[in-house]
Amino acid sequence: MHTDNSNRKFALACDIGATKVSLSLGYRPGEISDRLTDMTHRMSEPESLINELSGMISGMVEKNRLSMKDCMGLGVAFAGPVNGKEGIVLYAPNIQGWENVPLRHLLEKKTGVRVRVHNDANVGALGEYRHGGIAGAGDMLYITISTGIGAGIVIDGKPYEGANHMAGEIGHVTVIERGRKCGCGKSGCLETVASGSSIERIALERMEAEETSLRRRALETGGRVSSIAVFEEARKGDILAAELVENACRYLGTAISGALMLMDFSSVVLGGGVAREGEYLRKKVEFYTLKGLARGRTQPASILVSRFPDSVVDIGALELVFEGT
Repeated sequence: MHTDNSNRKFALACDIGATKVSLSLGYRPGEISDRLTDMTHRMSEPESLINELSGMISGMVEKNRLSMKDCMGLGVAFAGPVNGKEGIVLYAPNIQGWENVPLRHLLEKKTGVRVRVHNDANVGALGEYRHGGIAGAGDMLYITISTGIGAGIVIDGKPYEGANHMAGEIGHVTVIERGRKCGCGKSGCLETVASGSSIERIALERMEAEETSLRRRALETGGRVSSIAVFEEARKGDILAAELVENACRYLGTAISGALMLMDFSSVVLGGGVAREGEYLRKKVEFYTLKGLARGRTQPASILVSRFPDSVVDIGALELVFEGT
C-alpha cells in the first residue's frame, strides 16, 4: 500500500564529496526519510554533476510520490571552500574542474527551487550543533575526516565562514615541513597524512617493503586496502597498521590542540567516514590533543565522536532549508 504524499511539504539535501554524492529527503528538521548515494568519479565536471543530481532528484521525488511544487528547497554541502552568501564554490582540492562555480545559480535554474550552498564541514557542524549529542551547547569545532579533512566552526549557534570563506580549513594546515604535495597546492598539509585516503596511500606504499597482515589482506582484495582495514588490523596488533593509526591521530591531535589554543572551543566533534572507528579513534586523538595544550584551561575541551558520522552533513544540509523557511 503506497502512502499518499501529495501536497506534503519536503526538503532536499545533497552532500557532494570527493568520492560520492548523496541525496536526502526530509519532512522535518533532524530527520532523514529517504537517502541514496552515488559515486562522483564520473561527475567531476560541474555540468555532469548537476545533470546527474537532477536525475537523482527526479527519481527520489517520483519514488516518494511527491511533487517538486511542494519542495521547500535544496540544501547543498560541498567538499571545498564556498562563498555561502553567493552560493559559489571557490575551488575543490579533491575534485577536478571546480573553480568559482556559481553552483547555487546553476542548481536553481535546473531544479526550479530555492538552493543554499555551503562548505560540507560547516554544514556538518550545523547538523551536529542542532541535532547531535551536544545540541545547543557552546562554541564548537567539528572535524570531518574522510577522503579529505575539514572543520566547521560554530560560534554563538551559527557557522562561521571567515573573511575569505576559508575558516575551518584545518586539513590544509602545514604539519610537515617540505612534506607531500597536497591537492590544495601546498605541501605537508594535515590532509596528506591523516585523512582516510592518505592512510590508505601510506599503507600501500609501506606494504611494498614490509610483510604484514595488511599486505596479506591487500593481496586478497586485489591489491587495495581501505582506511577501515588499517584500523581493523591495528586493533589486532599489526605493527605497521598500528604505526599508521598512531601517526594519523598524533597529527590530528596536534592540529586540534592548536585550534583550541587559538579559539578555546568547549567541544570538538569528530565526524566523517573515519569517525566510524568511534571510541578507538576518539581516545587516541584526545590523548594527543590534550598533550598539546598549555596549562591554564580550567576545563579541558570535550572530544566527542559524532553519533551519526555518515549522515550529519545531510542533516545539516536539510537544516539549511528548514531554517530559511
